[in-house]
Amino acid sequence: MHILITDSGVGGLSVCAYAERFLRTTSVDQPVSLTYVNASPENDFGYNSMGSRDEKVENFDRFLHIVADRYQPDLIFVACNTLSVLMADTEFLRENRTPVRGIVEIGVNRLLHDLRHTPQSKVVIFGTVTTIEEQTYPELLKHGGIDEDRIIAQACPSLADTISEDRQGSKARQKIREFVGEALDRSTTPAAEFLAYLACTHYGYRKEFFAETFAKRGIAVQVLNPNEFVANDLFGSLKQELYGSGREGDIQVEFVTRYRIPETALETIAFFLEPISPRTIKAFQKYTYDPGLF
Repeated sequence: MHILITDSGVGGLSVCAYAERFLRTTSVDQPVSLTYVNASPENDFGYNSMGSRDEKVENFDRFLHIVADRYQPDLIFVACNTLSVLMADTEFLRENRTPVRGIVEIGVNRLLHDLRHTPQSKVVIFGTVTTIEEQTYPELLKHGGIDEDRIIAQACPSLADTISEDRQGSKARQKIREFVGEALDRSTTPAAEFLAYLACTHYGYRKEFFAETFAKRGIAVQVLNPNEFVANDLFGSLKQELYGSGREGDIQVEFVTRYRIPETALETIAFFLEPISPRTIKAFQKYTYDPGLF
């Protein structure tokens, strides 16, 4: 089975790392190829830098057509929250050529479950400007029966880039304190507990900073990093394809990008993910550079 994972940048590589670990530790007995393709056009120009929503959708649609034709995956998983909220409007999805799943659907299902089981709780959705402006998470949660006053959507401009470039963590910690403070200041009613949902794949690298910021304010919180639980949901639906042959499966990982990854990002992301999936980090460090990718 060939699964293509994509994100606008390198944040979603953590999804790939957790996927590889899940497959490795659950004794998959089919060969699986995980190809991570960076959908960002340039290191300093991603989808959140584009001028309009139409431009974002058009560029992502073109990307999906190109990588589907080139790699012929059995499944495309969109690990990026920004791109997940845009993909519904792509021609590629309407053509139904290749199965596509996104991180938003999995995250919303988890949030609905947790919010229904903790009726006195509130959720703060931390995301990029595009993810928050799209209002996809709040709308889907309200559609699922969650009261609007239990939902806070907090944009975190430039936090993803800061995390990628800040291995030491002081700059990221300061930004997270500011964004958490802004979110809590907008909470007009008390809550027994908060769910802090990290709706950007980069944010999970600094999950502990979100937890400590709430704790310092004396607020009970459960920090949800969807990167950690996506693999269980994704591969749970593929049991028939991945298990049951009695053979030992082989897992291959490849990382492909159209721009050279800065050394600081290589070092920082490797620092975060090496304990989870050495195989993924090896692929990242030996990435395929293809400036004509799309």
